[in-house]
Amino acid sequence: MNLVRWTELLRLPYFNPIRHCVVDPVHNLFLGIASWIVKRLWIDGGKISKDDFKIMEKRAEAIKLPADMGRIPNKISTGEGFFGFTADQWKTFILVYSTPIMWDLLSVNDREILGNFVRACSLLVCRIINTNKINEAHNRLLKIGQLIEEHYGENLITPNIHLSLHIAECCRDYGPIYSFWCYSFEQMNGILGKYFNNECLGF
Repeated sequence: MNLVRWTELLRLPYFNPIRHCVVDPVHNLFLGIASWIVKRLWIDGGKISKDDFKIMEKRAEAIKLPADMGRIPNKISTGEGFFGFTADQWKTFILVYSTPIMWDLLSVNDREILGNFVRACSLLVCRIINTNKINEAHNRLLKIGQLIEEHYGENLITPNIHLSLHIAECCRDYGPIYSFWCYSFEQMNGILGKYFNNECLGF
């Protein structure tokens, strides 16, 4: 048994089921890897304490962002930490907040993981991207996997870390990630979810 489902698309001579499967950066990078690194590696691993949450939240409050940029809610110290962040809030946290509010609270190894991840994400979210940026982002994501394997063990290499290594191919095939990521779909899901439906599950 090879656990592959049949699809009529496989009959198309030009269809490559691996190459034509797009990795969504929203779920992979922000809801996946960003959340997993912070919550599982650092919080569950005891690298960040409850006291650190309060320090980070205080530092985050001091950061002033442009009006059109999404802000992170004051949820860093809520519950187990980073409670209820959306994909957009994780993106803002990683690209803007993470380095200034966390850097001195992390070990040297974890700083290297964070630095590589922030750089990879900042390259990939550029509206204009070239081959050099794609290659650098790929190398940074590969380095993150190597660092996690080296310092935390190979058992903590998740499918998302593997899938992130295919984002460079997706960028080469389809252009900047703005052309294929799922933010617009997530936004529509949020709008649909707010409709009053008399508590019925179907439409």
